[in-house]
Amino acid sequence: MASDTKLDQGALAESTDSSFSLTEKAPDHANSEESSDIISAANETVSLPNLPSKAGAETPRRGYARQVRAWLKELLRFAGPGWLICIALIDPGNYEGDIQAGAGYQYALIWIIWWSTIAEICIQALTIRLGLYARRTLSQACRETYPRWAVMTLWVLSEVGMMATDLLQVIGFGVAMEILFGIPLYAGVLVSFATTLLLLSTQYITFRLLEIIVIVLVFIMSITFFIQWGMVGTDGAALMRGWVIPTIPSGSALILLSQIGASVSPHNVFLQSALVQTRTVERSKKALRSATIFNIIETIIPMMLAFVVNLAVIALAAQGFYDNPAVDMNPNDITLQDTCTLIQRVYGDSGAGCILFGISLLASAQSATISATYAGQIVMEGFLNLRVSLWLRNLITRCITIVPGLFIAIFAGNSGSGLALLISSSILSGVIPFLIIPLLKFTSSEACMGPYRNPWYVTWPMWGLTLSIIAANVYLIVGAQGDRTLQQALSSGGAGSAVGIVFTAIIGLLYLGFLVYLMFTARRKRRGSIRYRRWCEIAS
Repeated sequence: MASDTKLDQGALAESTDSSFSLTEKAPDHANSEESSDIISAANETVSLPNLPSKAGAETPRRGYARQVRAWLKELLRFAGPGWLICIALIDPGNYEGDIQAGAGYQYALIWIIWWSTIAEICIQALTIRLGLYARRTLSQACRETYPRWAVMTLWVLSEVGMMATDLLQVIGFGVAMEILFGIPLYAGVLVSFATTLLLLSTQYITFRLLEIIVIVLVFIMSITFFIQWGMVGTDGAALMRGWVIPTIPSGSALILLSQIGASVSPHNVFLQSALVQTRTVERSKKALRSATIFNIIETIIPMMLAFVVNLAVIALAAQGFYDNPAVDMNPNDITLQDTCTLIQRVYGDSGAGCILFGISLLASAQSATISATYAGQIVMEGFLNLRVSLWLRNLITRCITIVPGLFIAIFAGNSGSGLALLISSSILSGVIPFLIIPLLKFTSSEACMGPYRNPWYVTWPMWGLTLSIIAANVYLIVGAQGDRTLQQALSSGGAGSAVGIVFTAIIGLLYLGFLVYLMFTARRKRRGSIRYRRWCEIAS
């Protein structure tokens, strides 16, 4: 492997009609000012598959076997990014939502996890295309397209998403440390700060090592939950009904929002568009198409594994906690720490224990913290065009995002951690449309993607998916009734409710107004600008 290989960031030239223009020709590295230290941390060149031709004396069966082996070998060379992406579907936020969903509604909410997983796969397919064909991360593409005020607004929204994401991970890590080692929650949060920086330092050796560490952690959490799932069993008929038939039980709005946000996570939109650039790919149509297919397959496999892990967590809660007299708690109040106690109480005879749950939670939180911190680096570098050393970026990102988690750990403790996790995941659900819209516009632009832009049969379903997520957010936040809803919070009457209604209306109008702006407006760079001339030289 060539450790000095540095991935170029751009052949994305501006035109008078748009902000982008794709060139088939790889630009001169000496002319590129946009090379990212994050992406260039990769040190592996991936060659695209050249399937062996059949020898004259070779039997058809042997030739077919050799082709399959060659195909699998190439798939393994692309393996890694999809596993960092899938963590968003099995982080502590998902665990909390799964446990409360299973305890309160048995299997009725499985459908939202399934469709959120499908939506995440579709979105990641677009980020793969943006990274491979346009050789841009989403944050870079936004900075180079929208006016400064819009870029800064998107950056703030993205940082809010990063903080909400990191809150999920550090709280989960702290709870796991408390379960396994008995240390206080706030101390576990501080330990996560050190362990994450330590693991991220493996990028100095090779980015491939960091990917392997995350894959191992994902397998650890999967195996522990599969063991417990086998011990507790499942009501198969109820599971299939909840999977196939969508329902919105009263009081489930916050859980539904949290599952959308925790599964269709904003940081993944930035992460995947950078990770696919850590493999050097030939700039030919055939090579790019093959790389796209391998990356999409490599993403789908861990995504499906993550969905099954979510089923295991829901089954654990549904079989033991739902309508069980031994569970003397309101399902909405069950936290990750309470889950450990309830597992011991309900499943003591089966062998499913607190230690297995703690190990799985620790592996989930640590792997998710790694990917979230790495995504935070991409967001900061892309939107702000910051050029700082790798260790300093890691340190700045962790310092920014760990503050909310430490605040919750100190002042709310375990009793408030469950609600904090659900609210944080719900915030992610509100942020994600602001990132999907630019992603869809860029990948549907001929000036940005050239002949590789999204065809109409991709563009229109993706617009339908985007509008569906926006509609789901609006309904679940404003229209849903029952416990833990905005309607319940504003129905008490008095001056407080009136102020809350006015504030909600203002925020709602700003929210929808900015979404409309992103859909229909984009600034063109000035034709005479230095950046425009430089990019035209690269394109030529």
